[in-house]
Amino acid sequence: MTDQSPQQLEGRLNAQREAIAVLLAWAMRQPGNDILAALEDGLGVQDHQEDPGVLADTAFAIEGAAAQETGLLLDRAKAIRDTA
Repeated sequence: MTDQSPQQLEGRLNAQREAIAVLLAWAMRQPGNDILAALEDGLGVQDHQEDPGVLADTAFAIEGAAAQETGLLLDRAKAIRDTA
């Protein structure tokens, strides 16, 4: 693969996010589908500490970013679902 500019990479990520959101919106409309609940269950970041987040490490930051991205995807998917 050739080197890509940050703008090209961002454009590709945005297209992938939108495609995933459309697929999630479709799945949410299917009867008996629990994809929304399954994804929402994974939004909580747990590090099993008394005070979560006190020990900020790379793994925790990555897990937090993943949870945030999942939340954004779900918000977009719900918006698509509710307008269709």
